[in-house]
Amino acid sequence: MPASSNVILYRYSPATLDRETLQYLLVGRQKLAESLLEEIDQASGSGTPRFFLLVGPRGIGKSHLLTLLYQRMHDDLAERIIPVKLAEEEYSIFRASDFFLRILEEMGIGIADVIALEEDRLVRDVAVDMLKGFASTEGKQIAIFVENLHEIFNQMDKREIQALRSIFQQTNTFSVVASAPSVFPGVSDHDEPFYNFFRIFHLLELKCAEVKELMKRVAQVSGNTAFIENFQDYEPTIEALFHLIGGNPRLVILLYETISRGGIDDAGKIFFEMTDEQTPYYQEVFQRLTGQRRLIFDTVLGAETPLTPKEIAERSRLDPATVNAQLRRLERDGYVISHPMGRRTSYEARERLLGLWRAMRRSPGRSRVFRFIEFLRDWYSPDERVAVLDMVCRELSGVAEGENQMVAIASYIATGKRNEALVAIENVEGPFADLDQLMQFVHLCLTLAGEELLDGNRTNGLRLIDIAYTQAGRLEPGLVKKVTVDFLKWIIGEGEIPAIKSAVDEIIRLRGTEFQRFLKPVADAVEIVETNDTKLYSTRMQPEEREIVAGIVQRITGSEELVPEL
Repeated sequence: MPASSNVILYRYSPATLDRETLQYLLVGRQKLAESLLEEIDQASGSGTPRFFLLVGPRGIGKSHLLTLLYQRMHDDLAERIIPVKLAEEEYSIFRASDFFLRILEEMGIGIADVIALEEDRLVRDVAVDMLKGFASTEGKQIAIFVENLHEIFNQMDKREIQALRSIFQQTNTFSVVASAPSVFPGVSDHDEPFYNFFRIFHLLELKCAEVKELMKRVAQVSGNTAFIENFQDYEPTIEALFHLIGGNPRLVILLYETISRGGIDDAGKIFFEMTDEQTPYYQEVFQRLTGQRRLIFDTVLGAETPLTPKEIAERSRLDPATVNAQLRRLERDGYVISHPMGRRTSYEARERLLGLWRAMRRSPGRSRVFRFIEFLRDWYSPDERVAVLDMVCRELSGVAEGENQMVAIASYIATGKRNEALVAIENVEGPFADLDQLMQFVHLCLTLAGEELLDGNRTNGLRLIDIAYTQAGRLEPGLVKKVTVDFLKWIIGEGEIPAIKSAVDEIIRLRGTEFQRFLKPVADAVEIVETNDTKLYSTRMQPEEREIVAGIVQRITGSEELVPEL
């Protein structure tokens, strides 16, 4: 077990952590790390250099992986490899000569005499010869670790980039492991020197199980035993927010820190704190855009669904041709992604959290996100309906007939006497003085309603839903929503669309607009199954909604036929 470390430092500066801690916190990337390490080792023996580019968005773990590979090569492969790691931000590399001078510096080799040569080409050639000579004398290969390669290429003239590639091609001295947030023109355009030069590895987001494992490991490293002991209490919140933040390791650690500081009483508040911390970064994103591009991008971010160019033009009041041209630039530069569907193409933000951050800065968007978080929290929380029914059923023995109305109703339901249960429910006189008894009554009404709907008795089912929600008016709104989600999870699991649709429609009729918005994921899933139309994932939903809706669709149908690749 690694020694206790500062996880806040880890979020932004994994280089400050020791190798053991980095290895322990490497979740979901172990196989890739071993593969890259093995290939670099083989390259040192065969004299065939390797050139790797790790690609993934900010916080995905590129620095973590590069730092760990560097440390492992330094410790385990020092007999064959000289690992050299440049700084995460290199602001002084504008020429190929600058690049190789920095490598000499990192290796502790003096460069004053080389710089004194003044003529740049001579400086470059001498620096390269010094590195080749040193590697040859040692009988080793030099493995160079370069972060933010796109920034270095942006600083260099194309002729300098060509010179850099020529040196890499003409010598077997250097292997390179680099990183960038996306596949950028410097490596993807046909007319660029490094086109098709790097072998590219895309770092994907962690899966939900891996997110939980990473949080436990961070807690272990931080000495936070309370977090590990109470982890079951945190899981519904973690699973709910996973659909919003995804499996970005930096955001996962931020979520861990936020929960550790403030608990899990309010998942919406947790998410607000997380997005608010990203404000300086996202403000910089907008500052990099000017004029029409900023307006178009903000229009895309402000929509509740992906937008077509025509819709963007109408909302932004710009010329359609201008919108189409700017959208192509925004997509090329990694701000938006398109979803072509026949003659219709819709656009949304590439970075999920950026869209959510923008939504949280506006009142309507904030309400939408909070509502969705509330749904997710209830969806992933334990089903209280079953627990309540079990508790009532345990009371069956030893209670005289008629002594306890709830027990009598539960007894009728348990023994299949639905007509008797319906009569007993209709004869119950309210309001209830005891809120626990009221909760039992609502759960029993909805259980019987579900059984009636599933058996095709729509009239009885809707009548029971009406009774349940009439009584539920005395409960806290959050409790009513939790009861509703528990009920619908059960009905959805039975896979009967008519029953699900009837229940959802009746609940919305009784509870109004707030519940229509709250139950949108269920209503969307029902429509996808009814219409067999998977295009609705891209036309009706934001990225964070698709996965949960797809899960509901799969739960209804029992198959992945209507589940898209997310």
